[in-house]
Amino acid sequence: MWTGTVGLVNNQHKYLTAETFGHKINANGVGLKKKQQWTIEPFPISSNGNDYSNGNRLDDLDELENIAIKSHLNCYLAVDSFGNVTCESPDKTEGSRFTITICSMSSTAPGQPQQEQISWAFRNISRGYYLGTTSDGMIQCNAKMPQSRAELWHVHLIPARGATMFALKSIGRKRFARTMPSLSGQTNGASNGTDSSEQIQVDATNAWGSETLFQFKYFEGGKYALLTSSSKHLTNEGVCLDLTKGPTAPLPPVECLFTIEYHCGNIAFRDNAGRYLAAAGRASLLRSRSTHVTKDEQFSFETAPIQLALRATFNNKWVSTKQGVDLSANQNELTKPETFQFEYNNADQSWYIATHEGHYWALGGASTIQTIKELSARSSFKMRWNGEDGSCSLAVSHPKAGGDDALTKWIGARKSGQLFTCQSDSAVKFFVKFLNRTSINLRASNASGFVGLKLAGSGKLESSRTTPDSIRIEYAYSDNNGLDFSDIDSTFNCCYLKMMSNNRYLSLIENNSVAADASSAACAQQFQIELRSGTQIAVKTFESNSNYLNLTKNGSIVVSNCLPESATLWEF
Repeated sequence: MWTGTVGLVNNQHKYLTAETFGHKINANGVGLKKKQQWTIEPFPISSNGNDYSNGNRLDDLDELENIAIKSHLNCYLAVDSFGNVTCESPDKTEGSRFTITICSMSSTAPGQPQQEQISWAFRNISRGYYLGTTSDGMIQCNAKMPQSRAELWHVHLIPARGATMFALKSIGRKRFARTMPSLSGQTNGASNGTDSSEQIQVDATNAWGSETLFQFKYFEGGKYALLTSSSKHLTNEGVCLDLTKGPTAPLPPVECLFTIEYHCGNIAFRDNAGRYLAAAGRASLLRSRSTHVTKDEQFSFETAPIQLALRATFNNKWVSTKQGVDLSANQNELTKPETFQFEYNNADQSWYIATHEGHYWALGGASTIQTIKELSARSSFKMRWNGEDGSCSLAVSHPKAGGDDALTKWIGARKSGQLFTCQSDSAVKFFVKFLNRTSINLRASNASGFVGLKLAGSGKLESSRTTPDSIRIEYAYSDNNGLDFSDIDSTFNCCYLKMMSNNRYLSLIENNSVAADASSAACAQQFQIELRSGTQIAVKTFESNSNYLNLTKNGSIVVSNCLPESATLWEF
């Protein structure tokens, strides 16, 4: 079932707010800060089936439609029998049980054609009335039906921490969406009439590769754009538009805008014509089709761990499983056997490393590193970053016999490239390439806002954006002779970060501040990325052991000298 962090916006464009002191609530927030963030989570019906609300047995209702609304203080919005709305209890009660009603209302702006606006209404189960606001921002629950805009809310969906990109899974087809080359002769049907080279099909059995990752972007009025990992916009006709190459506009074309709806614990995407996205036809093309919501029109957001390739520095070869169960750094080309999924274990800050076949790295016989079908105590790995060149080393970490202490064995390589365990000073070094995160969205782990352009057309950055600007990673090789941009199979030792919204590279300006103002990589700053956890990275400047991309107390983004453990960690 879907759980999401949202901002709730009323008809006066004010956000529902939970004040830090006194557990006061109102609808006076002018922006989306921490106090305006709410979590919508499932509220299952009790297993005994004896709950009653407003004369109805709860087990006669659809359990998937019952939700609770939790504030940033971890207290639940609740309504008493008199209609008073509170938010002070850390426990769910029957007064905090709501259902979501999707409402449609026509809106006409001066000089504009009539448009349909989709809003959410929250019905309190125990009282039987809808959550609303007064003109002065007070919260009430006195309307039997959402007959006015006072009971209607726009939903500003916030990407989950560490999960700004997600895999999109169809509930009906039980398959994942993926970006594919368009069928021959397919055009995008967009107002600009240009050809599209990509479309989205719902036919992947698992979320593997950057083509299965997506993101969304919120616009005022509850509108959303669904973007691929390369920042192309999906249209309701099922193809993708690259809007970064054309003139910028406040809003994408209308065929790229959707509203989101909650149905049976899942999310549906509704276009401007009242039709819903679904996989259509034998090709499973994702496009708007039906005006009704079934399982085919429902989707879930699934987490997608980072997928990497490892290139050994001693022979410039990719680590691969192509030769069998043994891991070896012996391949020149980068394909599926050279792609590995790193799954982070928060309990002991270690990694499980999976292959595209679903097998896991493990310590095998004769001290070799092999793949096995099931996780075991020999499948836990540690990652160490080597500050001098931006490479990393890996170690097997497993419990000692008869004790709880971990035994660490570093991974080295024979001349053939075969991986085996060795002493620390013989550990092989790897350069890491992100494969399913070709672009990233940055948010500091100690802040709530995303990194993005401060003003349209400006290169200045800010860290308080509610919607991120995607940053493309471009790997390259740099030496004293100049720059050599790498293709997918060539060597690399650094990368460049390119802001997609203005097609400019990140560079250093006065006082070591960072701006997206370099027109080419030759003028840009070179970076190296250190993967610190399953959702966090540190960003270091090239050929520097201690200059990291940091967020200052006043919200500025700078490069400054610090210890690796003190560097700002960025959720991606």
